[in-house]
Amino acid sequence: MPKKTFYITTPIYYPSGHPHIGTCYTDILADVFARWHRLNGEEVYFCTGTDEHAQKVEKASKELNITPQEYVDEIAEVFKNTFKKYNISYTKFVRTSSQEHKDYCKKILNKVYKKGDIYKGKYSGLYCLSCETFYTEKDLVNNKCPHHGIELQEYEEDCYFFKLSKYEKKIVDYIKKQNYIYPKERQDFILNRIKQEGLKDISISRKNSGWGVPLPFDEKKVAWVWFDALLNYLSGIEKNKKFWPANIHLTAHDILWHHSVVWLGMLFSAEIEPPERLVVHGFILGDNDKKMSKSLGNVIDPIQIIQTYPIDSIRYFLSREIPLGLDGAFSMKALNERHNNELVNDLGNLHARTLSMIEKFYNGKIPKATKNELVKKLDFKKINTLVESYELHNALSEIWKFINECNKFISENKPWELAKTDKKRLDLVMYNLIESLRLISILLYPYLPETSEKIRTSLCIKEEPNFKNLKFGLIKSTQIQKVGYLFTRIDEVEKMKETKIETKTEHKPIKPLIQFSDFEKLDLRVGKIIKAEPHPNADKLCVLQVDFGDHNRQIVAGIRLHYNPEDLINRKIIVVVNLQPASLRGVESQGMLLAAVDNDKVVLLTPEKDISKGSRVS
Repeated sequence: MPKKTFYITTPIYYPSGHPHIGTCYTDILADVFARWHRLNGEEVYFCTGTDEHAQKVEKASKELNITPQEYVDEIAEVFKNTFKKYNISYTKFVRTSSQEHKDYCKKILNKVYKKGDIYKGKYSGLYCLSCETFYTEKDLVNNKCPHHGIELQEYEEDCYFFKLSKYEKKIVDYIKKQNYIYPKERQDFILNRIKQEGLKDISISRKNSGWGVPLPFDEKKVAWVWFDALLNYLSGIEKNKKFWPANIHLTAHDILWHHSVVWLGMLFSAEIEPPERLVVHGFILGDNDKKMSKSLGNVIDPIQIIQTYPIDSIRYFLSREIPLGLDGAFSMKALNERHNNELVNDLGNLHARTLSMIEKFYNGKIPKATKNELVKKLDFKKINTLVESYELHNALSEIWKFINECNKFISENKPWELAKTDKKRLDLVMYNLIESLRLISILLYPYLPETSEKIRTSLCIKEEPNFKNLKFGLIKSTQIQKVGYLFTRIDEVEKMKETKIETKTEHKPIKPLIQFSDFEKLDLRVGKIIKAEPHPNADKLCVLQVDFGDHNRQIVAGIRLHYNPEDLINRKIIVVVNLQPASLRGVESQGMLLAAVDNDKVVLLTPEKDISKGSRVS
């Protein structure tokens, strides 16, 4: 039997500025679904990307005196790098300025035009530059855009219209029959709006300023950015058509109309099968319970926040704190409580205690037992049903119930007493705890991929996680590995300022100047390499033991292609020592060394003269 496919998309993002935490929220949710379905053995395709033909992109590039293409090339890399840091496992990053996307748009525009569903006319109305959307008077809030709170522009132009009204009945019938929109409240809203207002034909063109997809039947015009952008869901899999129709379009509710009504109308006109489900999440709220957005200037920088909290803590908080479909506040206090109480105390403590007892009672070798006392309390069927019902927060809560059952199992059985009185019972208790950690690592993989890998490394599990292994008795009697604490407590939380991300920087919007005080935060120290070995799981990495005079540290560095490990012994290097420890391909790194890069050549930075180990570089 061929593998079942699963196709999930996020909306593509305006590259009019850097991504914010709300952007990451959408992609984290999509990533959880994608990883979950991979665990189920499905062939997954996950699309995200940037919507680059917006008028505000043109405006921002002019202010920086660069071309729109130069502008989006830089900003797209910022989005990619941010998603990489957050372990977003997308398959395709779609850019609407790419030739393959523009060619696909022209093909669909031609098809719809030849069918007679596009005609020429004149449009006048109120237009929001941030939404790239027209509004009627009744849509406005205090005479401003209902989403961005900005003044609208009067707009009048000869343009081309799409016959959206032609497909009103077909759109309504499909939404009802398919139960297309989740949650139900959003579906009811769309159906009520159609019932009250009916569907009107929409303008799908604007003057060709040199930026956009030229209409194949009139190159004096370019396609309306939404007609262009929505087609990314198809252009992104043009070479992988087996994945269509999409299983989930994931989006926020401010663009619900475009993704339900407009998109379905376009697909029906082009005679393309519609997607299965539109899943609509809420806003992350900032000051005064307003949606976080770059235009409102109330965003949190996702790169800044991971200087304080591990990436998995952010992923966990956003997945657990906010029910999918509802708006929710991003609170530093709530994040800190979740990190300390659930990740450190519950999961981290379970892992540390279990491995510590294996080390103490068995010299690090996992015992074997056959009776299932603890794992049977795990209700995977319920957890899976919750994920399939889009209740990611409740699925995570159910996983945590089992984690708490494991901690309770330790307290009730007191292994430290069994070690003196009942060795056979101790074997059973410890084996059940180890097996539980293995299963927890599988279930947490979609939510906390780095933590899952760390648990699995500590248990010497090398195969990829999958749901087929969610059964008792598969762990081998092997030697555990020390990986350090999964999470460490953060008691003094820096008051992180909500960062307004501007595009009006110097020439390069992705390289803003930093303050002198930012550099002072780095603690750079001289260390001496006393041991160097190839990384067991990565060809480009070396594992170094570095002596700082009063203590040693383990550093994982990507220098193996440039230095032989044996040539590094006794070399003095400069290391950033006040970084959060990170797991690199299963091995903990407790700092980062400094090197100079010239094309493909990497050279370690070393003190010019002999200097004591541990000396501070300033």
